[in-house]
Amino acid sequence: MVSGSVSQGVGAKNTRGEWHEVPDELMRRNPILYMPEDELLSTPLNELMHRYTTNSKGPSTRNCERDFGVGLVERWRSTAKTCCEGGDSKLTCHLVTQTRHHGNGDQLLLADNIMINFKDLTTGTPQQYFTNYVKTRHNQQHSKLKWSKGTWGGTCTVDPNEGGWRKDFFPGWNENWFQAFRPGMDGPIAPDSDQCDVWEEAPTLIVERDTFANFFHNSEDFFNTFVALSVLKWPIKDLQIFITDIYPKGAFWPIWAETYFGGNPPLTAWDLERKYGTKRVCFRKAAVTILGAAAPIAVASWDTDCFGTSLVRAYADLVVRSLGLQYVNKGRDPKTVVVTYNTRRTQSQWPERQFCDTKNSYFDCGQLGHLKSRGLGRQVRNDQAVEAALKTLERMTFSNGAKVRTRAVDFSTLDFRGQIEIDATTDVMIGPHGAGLMHNVFMPDRAALIELWIDGSSANRHFHNLAFWSGHAYQGVQMGNPVDTNKLLSLAKSAIEKIDLETLPWETS
Repeated sequence: MVSGSVSQGVGAKNTRGEWHEVPDELMRRNPILYMPEDELLSTPLNELMHRYTTNSKGPSTRNCERDFGVGLVERWRSTAKTCCEGGDSKLTCHLVTQTRHHGNGDQLLLADNIMINFKDLTTGTPQQYFTNYVKTRHNQQHSKLKWSKGTWGGTCTVDPNEGGWRKDFFPGWNENWFQAFRPGMDGPIAPDSDQCDVWEEAPTLIVERDTFANFFHNSEDFFNTFVALSVLKWPIKDLQIFITDIYPKGAFWPIWAETYFGGNPPLTAWDLERKYGTKRVCFRKAAVTILGAAAPIAVASWDTDCFGTSLVRAYADLVVRSLGLQYVNKGRDPKTVVVTYNTRRTQSQWPERQFCDTKNSYFDCGQLGHLKSRGLGRQVRNDQAVEAALKTLERMTFSNGAKVRTRAVDFSTLDFRGQIEIDATTDVMIGPHGAGLMHNVFMPDRAALIELWIDGSSANRHFHNLAFWSGHAYQGVQMGNPVDTNKLLSLAKSAIEKIDLETLPWETS
């Protein structure tokens, strides 16, 4: 049971317009979940992050917020330098060096009063890139267009010796935006000017996704978007997102369409071609976000002892809230512990084939006939025995008085909202190493993750870190395959008995 009483008149409405009174403790601990909708959408994300605190367990406490929280955002913002100025336009470079990250830094680029012409989308270029994507067996470089010179521009002039305007400061496919910029345009760039066929006031974030089909690598861009909006002090209200790669929408599209929806639906490159064609589109403010692989959740591949970081907790609550799942535990017995076995069973189709859309994307289903069924690695060979063994937890007695309910879930069979609903009602998640363990960040505060390192998968530390950053307990264990069910039951029982049954994301009394 959550400590603290329900305050008179403090509450929020769910997606059906129903009013719920919210305990003080929950309003303090998970403010994004329960704050009024208007306040949530109009508050800059950096201010929302400030409402979450980091509780670290080790000697590097002082570095946790610097690398994975509010401190990272403030450090990124402090690097701002004008890298193109003059006339109506201005470019501001935000180049930060993240801890232990190789390269010349990670760039967030903000543009004021600039013009973009998406004519490259009208020439058949995306279709050729898709053909090359297929021929090269899904080389992701062919999902990002190499924009032609002059695709975008402004009246400002650049000085390569000042402000960070250098090719090597734009890693990966963000280099394409650097090379396509045309400085020194004739002005003005303003509403009703000769340079602009269309004028857009909405702050616009340009994203080129790392992928569309892997939840961990997709989440790099989701987190980078949160970081970028926080650095720029942009709220979600009125936000416009452009997805300029040629990937289809994919399974995780609701994060773009709902979590980051502030009144303008996200637009894919396909949508941009149809909306703008060869028109010159001018923007009051636009930004090119951080390269996907430079996300702080991906950069940190070593063990950290940072616990409950503000970036991860605020982001996770924002997703749960946007899907209307903040009340899923209301009325639940706090002594009931839900154990979810995150299975890796079958995936009948390649995601390229599953999400191709010849009518509404550049992914032509007719060129994907060679993609049949797709097998998965790191599958538990005695999967049914593991499920049966975990079921016996329901008949066991636990020192903390827990009553256990178990379930085996193949996330690939659920829609995205259904997946997050499973996460939000899970107290102990168990599964083999893989992108599906990204789901642990959406679990309740009292939850624990048990990661099974099978088939040589012990080196990567991302899920250890994500569990810690989410404020969750974590156990990672090397397992043979088939899995030792007795050893697994011992781990599960230990995790269950360490749960504080007085803590639940709702007042149940």
